[in-house]
Amino acid sequence: MTNRSFKLVLPVLALTTALGPGATPARAWGGKGHQMQARAALRALPAEMPAFFRGAVEEMAYLISEPDRWRTSEQPALTETAGASHSVKWEVVPRPLPANRHLYLIELVKQGKLDPPRMVRDYGTAAYAFQEWAEMLTAAFRRWRSMPESSEAERAVKRQLEQSILFMAGVAGHWATDVTNPMHASVHGSGWHSSVPNPNGFEGKGLHGRFESQFVDRAISLDDVAALVDDQPRLLGEWLREVEKVIAASNSHIEQIYIWDQKTPFGGGEEPAAAATFTAARLAEGARFARDLWYTAWRRSADPLP
Repeated sequence: MTNRSFKLVLPVLALTTALGPGATPARAWGGKGHQMQARAALRALPAEMPAFFRGAVEEMAYLISEPDRWRTSEQPALTETAGASHSVKWEVVPRPLPANRHLYLIELVKQGKLDPPRMVRDYGTAAYAFQEWAEMLTAAFRRWRSMPESSEAERAVKRQLEQSILFMAGVAGHWATDVTNPMHASVHGSGWHSSVPNPNGFEGKGLHGRFESQFVDRAISLDDVAALVDDQPRLLGEWLREVEKVIAASNSHIEQIYIWDQKTPFGGGEEPAAAATFTAARLAEGARFARDLWYTAWRRSADPLP
């Protein structure tokens, strides 16, 4: 842990869901959940990562929730553009995902999926937020590796780059952890969607917040999450294909959440023990994915430019 102060640089990329001004946005895993994921991920980083990064525990615990602060009633334009990046409605998006955000939007248009009143928020762009910020982080690590620090001026510039790297890593980590929340990987994030058959009569009113915030805040601890995060980071492959696999796996869990909620609603204090075990595992999956993202960006930054 570090005691040094830190500066927050302005967001350099916030691309593409909208909630109307004054609405309360869904925050994947809530503040506590994201903080636990950041702390667990940093604990599981190898010693080869730069010391300034491994020691930034409090900074990263704050920064990993930064994109959730971009959706308030005073930020209607930012809410409209950045909000879609918190989820992917896996059941209805083009698959495999097109290679970049623009091709994704073109494909949605080709398929007639953006005819009013449907908008980008009805499909989600979390995969592309992950891809883009992972690329930014990798390039920033590359610059850091080659940056001299023989003079006071050079050291000051390098320290500023370190602050920028932490900001990028926090935002990238947010997108990585969001998609491991099944509520953010499905059309059923705000109640069972009417486009999908519902033979079990699932409702899920208010389930999103009751699951990821009320339940997590009360029932899950950092120790629960950290115990499930190994210390063997994995080198990821192509960014988009990796996040695509994580989204698909996360989506596969959505019905189980509704089954539990129908029997003993989340947030009521009577959830089964299996629900806590399940939720800690999803949080840990996000922590591992964020850890692997940071580690892969660092290792990839040492490779020759493609």
